[in-house]
Amino acid sequence: MAVINATSFLLLKDTTVIGHSKSTSFNVNVDLPDATNKESGGFKEVIAGVKSGTISCECLTNYTETLDFSELASMVITKEKAVFYFKDNINDKFLLRGEGFVSAVDETAEFNNATTFNLEINLTGVFTITDPSQGLTWDNVFAKWEDIADNWEDV
Repeated sequence: MAVINATSFLLLKDTTVIGHSKSTSFNVNVDLPDATNKESGGFKEVIAGVKSGTISCECLTNYTETLDFSELASMVITKEKAVFYFKDNINDKFLLRGEGFVSAVDETAEFNNATTFNLEINLTGVFTITDPSQGLTWDNVFAKWEDIADNWEDV
């Protein structure tokens, strides 16, 4: 398996790259509420609940960029929702698209170091993960996949 270089991943707000990112991460989560009952035989059971996603980014501050710390901080204050993309710029086999809110942004200026800022985006609603090279799309609306699974079990 080929090694994927982390610097090939880009985080974009609409069509604008959030420049000078040192690291980015994307997380998909599902709440697992307790579903234990008398028939569980003393074992804990859970069910899949609400799905969510977050994007985090650590960036170097450059106030000459069109999208920088000050604009992202403004998005927190104004509660602006935007479309974000997280993609592999080299390989085109991974593209995340989702609407979200900037939930946190902080800037750090340490003595004799580059000034950096951290960014946290909470995705809202349906987000999609696509392999554009194959035309395959996965999204967090599982109705179609659940139907396929149910039909498979009925065979």
